[in-house]
Amino acid sequence: MKFESYFNAAWLKQLIDRPDKTFSDQFDGASFTARISIPDYGQRLLNYYPSILKGGLAAYSHRVQIPFEFNHFGVEINFLDPVQLELHDNDSTLNDGLRELTAIVGPVIIRNATMVAKLRIPGHKNRFPHLNFHCDRNESQPTIYSMYTRDPYDEEQKYPRTSSTLFGPSILGSLQTLKEAESGFVPATGAAMHYSIFAEEDMGTVLDNVVVEHAWDQPMGVGEISMLDNRTCLHASYYRQPLELGYKIGVRYLK
Repeated sequence: MKFESYFNAAWLKQLIDRPDKTFSDQFDGASFTARISIPDYGQRLLNYYPSILKGGLAAYSHRVQIPFEFNHFGVEINFLDPVQLELHDNDSTLNDGLRELTAIVGPVIIRNATMVAKLRIPGHKNRFPHLNFHCDRNESQPTIYSMYTRDPYDEEQKYPRTSSTLFGPSILGSLQTLKEAESGFVPATGAAMHYSIFAEEDMGTVLDNVVVEHAWDQPMGVGEISMLDNRTCLHASYYRQPLELGYKIGVRYLK
């Protein structure tokens, strides 16, 4: 089952027109629901960082030279029955539809789905550091998209994972660093590759408010996939129980 003929900017417009609603439909005979993860995301940032963003998001973006173009952040697609998807080709090129989605809303999360058999083996498996928001790639590398997979056919990954993956826009690292810094701190210009942030924050105010959480918590035997564009988004692991790191998640880098 290929996505590019359906899950694209034209499809996404239905969600964006009603970002507070859950959309239900069928694709290639498979029923699914879809929703925007965090509607009106710019306003969420303005509410969370009022003193830092008192001049507006556009002014701050210009000041720190980190682009910000998300009106809403994240999209989640949940299939009612298991599906196998072909999300990239044999040359590791991401489907055009998914490129469009990541450009408009950032991270994409797909549940009750696994890759088709010929694409099931990931490039590698990894466990990212706790609350270390970072990007895997930079613009000089050809594979700028990261895709993470929970494979229900894998003996470890068939079980729910105890740690989450968090997603935020590139500008979030700068904003939170400034919030946590001492008075008088001047944020650097340009996005950094790593930010260790939110360690002292009440995560109840953060999750699904200024960051999108992919909890990998679907029942045993359920496949899950998520992805982002490293040019515009950061990600981190989140360990709710520090001694329970969870298994390594599948990782692949795509063009």
